[in-house]
Amino acid sequence: QNSEMWYKRHSIAIGEVPACKLVFRRELTQANIEDIWKSMTLSRLQKVLGLDSLDEVLDTKLVNSKHIVQNAYNVNKQGIVTLEDKSKELPHWILSAMKCLANWPSSSDLKQPTYSGFERDVFKTIVDYFGQMKEPLLTFHFFDVFVSVLGLLQKHSKAIEALQVSCLLLPPENRKRLQLLVRMMARISFNKDLPPLSESVRTRTLMVQAFSRCILCSKDEMDLDELLAAKLVSFLMDNYQEILSVPSTLKSSIEEHIVRLQRVQIKYAGADSDATFPPPSFCHQISTDEFEYQRTIGSQEPLAALLEEIAMNKEISVKDKKKQLKKFQKSYPEVYRIRFPTPETEAVLFPEKNKQKPAVLMWALKKPFQPFHRTRSFRM
Repeated sequence: QNSEMWYKRHSIAIGEVPACKLVFRRELTQANIEDIWKSMTLSRLQKVLGLDSLDEVLDTKLVNSKHIVQNAYNVNKQGIVTLEDKSKELPHWILSAMKCLANWPSSSDLKQPTYSGFERDVFKTIVDYFGQMKEPLLTFHFFDVFVSVLGLLQKHSKAIEALQVSCLLLPPENRKRLQLLVRMMARISFNKDLPPLSESVRTRTLMVQAFSRCILCSKDEMDLDELLAAKLVSFLMDNYQEILSVPSTLKSSIEEHIVRLQRVQIKYAGADSDATFPPPSFCHQISTDEFEYQRTIGSQEPLAALLEEIAMNKEISVKDKKKQLKKFQKSYPEVYRIRFPTPETEAVLFPEKNKQKPAVLMWALKKPFQPFHRTRSFRM
């Protein structure tokens, strides 16, 4: 009875542990949920890219958390994003033209005339529309992220997951246009009933040449951009159904995390609401193994909830929040590391802090499926 183990076990039973009191359901705001989606999505992206920091490829302050949530939940039965702002939809005549070629010859959207070369005229209309866009569908901001995936193409599943997560960051209107365009490109490439769209170029090659630049290019339009884009777009065409779907593993892990936060919350001893806690009724003795589990594993869930409460509390100053987080990290380093595995996941909490955007990654073109370095122009 004088042993330390006996004291620990029975101190729990008789309520002598003073650290904190239990729990009631916590309601998260929409802003809280969006912040969680952003933080965990960026953390997953960094892990799958194998980077020490996303600062190498992305200014995380410019990532819109609302876009991520909309892309994950605002989808139709085919998995295509549905837009809240209908003014950002593709024009009806472009959609009709795309459906005409994607579903050839069964499309009923256009009354197909019998003259020779009709399908080429429709294709040129689509190419002209996407070619006049001021910014590629993958955006200038995310250029380095998508280029970094090129080093993963030999690891098929890794590359698909990296592109899945990266495409989740896009503005919803960009994601929808990308979904529709790449689906059309893939269907045209495999449609044997569609007459050739070019006399000299294979249909698949024509798709890549015609649309690579409107899907991916840098703001500076370096000479190697076309090679980088062609490589990525080819992979995208071959795996578009997986890549342009919502990553189910990421979605379920985030949803489970949110449910866990809503189920558990810590209340400090001495708080005004202490009186609302019902008195304990009884307790029973537990085994040594159960005690050790509760002490090491079972305690982490409320600690994680406490950490999340500190992180999401917008009523305290930045200085105080940093101070509390530092204190928590010192006391519970393992719990802190799970929630904030990288500096970027912690930095998301402090968007007001300005960081200089790092220089664009430099890639060397050496062997297929290896990272690239931009070099001087190949053109003579």
